[in-house]
Amino acid sequence: MLWRLFSKTKAIPDRSQYRSAPSRADGVGVQIALGNGVPISGRLVNMSAGGAAIEFDEGVEGDLVLGAVRTITFSSLTSKPLRVAAAVRSLPSEDEPHRYGFQFVDEVEIDKEEQAGFLRLFNRRRDRRARPGLDERLKGQIIVNGYPHDVSLHDISMGGACIRVPQELVLSTGAEVEFRFTIPKTNHEVVCLAEVKSIFADASGTRLGVATTVVPESDTKRNLDRAQAALADYIERRVTEMERYNSAFE
Repeated sequence: MLWRLFSKTKAIPDRSQYRSAPSRADGVGVQIALGNGVPISGRLVNMSAGGAAIEFDEGVEGDLVLGAVRTITFSSLTSKPLRVAAAVRSLPSEDEPHRYGFQFVDEVEIDKEEQAGFLRLFNRRRDRRARPGLDERLKGQIIVNGYPHDVSLHDISMGGACIRVPQELVLSTGAEVEFRFTIPKTNHEVVCLAEVKSIFADASGTRLGVATTVVPESDTKRNLDRAQAALADYIERRVTEMERYNSAFE
């Protein structure tokens, strides 16, 4: 199955995925083969399906020039090594004197069994998703053929969501439904057109991965903008809380 590379920062305009920093639990190492074939170890700063930022202590400035294509090897104690061709897109700066930015030349194929340790880092999404807190279950509705169905949100972003739906509800990928939910601790209801991108069923129920487009539900653009801003604030708050929680275990 094809996966793309994941950051704690928002995507910049020329990136199609957001990047994430690896944690100690990921245990990911990185090496790059210079033009003469000599491997040099570096520190992985962040990565996504489209590229990575890597820092090197050794002198590589004569080899890693803008546009140079080199082979990067990602390693993990739990996964088969992953080799990727990448082009140099940014050079060290005064603020980041050892950091190089790379863009992957080709789409990266990851074996879900032999290279499972890299899946979290090879993100395909542009927007970071956040999970609701344990004390704020996020409920919503989807309307299918005019009939409403109660759902709960597993996670949410500005452009998509993973929602739990009743097991008896039958949908297929590509289906479009109306999806609406209220942002916790606000009176803002967000109404979306949702396209089903993936379906996953297990003993706990059925989850749909959907791409969403917000549609106007009120008479004024001001109210729509306020709802969008409230959603962005909620996601930012939850992402910060999630990172704080996860860092306690690193």
